Amino acid sequence: MYKVFFNEQSICIDSNMNNSKEGIVVSRKEELRPLLFEFFDGDADLFLLSESPENVFLWLKDELHYIEAAGGIVETEDEELLFIYRLEFWDLPKGKIEKGESPEEAAYREIKEECGIATHQLQQYLSNTYHIYSMNGEMYLKKTFWYYFQIQNQEEELIPQTEESIERVSWLSEEEIELALLESYESIKQVYEAYKKMKIENI
Repeated sequence: MYKVFFNEQSICIDSNMNNSKEGIVVSRKEELRPLLFEFFDGDADLFLLSESPENVFLWLKDELHYIEAAGGIVETEDEELLFIYRLEFWDLPKGKIEKGESPEEAAYREIKEECGIATHQLQQYLSNTYHIYSMNGEMYLKKTFWYYFQIQNQEEELIPQTEESIERVSWLSEEEIELALLESYESIKQVYEAYKKMKIENI
């Protein structure tokens, strides 16, 4: 299944062979565009069914400008996590993958640039998220690769990248994270759930 976020809405693409939820069956690419127009003009979620969800997702990519980004969850020995506060929302450090970079390299670099740290070390892959946003009258579909890092020197000074509108960088406890997620994005909540699942599996 694919889940693509757009503000408070989402597009779910699943197999009509495996899911009993009501949805719109899509069998041809031409059927997708009018559904997207209606979705962007409304406030309801869109649930698409297909025998090949992968094909429907590829059709969605063709309709929008597609870019890839990478970011990460950074954890201390005390299991505090690194969050940034930007544009009135709590977020995780992430950014566009540059030419010649691997997603892992981009995730490390973006964390370093946005938060001012350098001793975070990659531990493992977490998940992917997808979201759509509008910029300069164009619609973009962004895929973000998420990774789990551990910090080696928790005493490093946190320096927010203010030119990227980051106001604050903070280590948050589990209780603080639950509150921060009330002022966050659905995709970030999904990444945090992937992190918690990973922690349980690694016990």
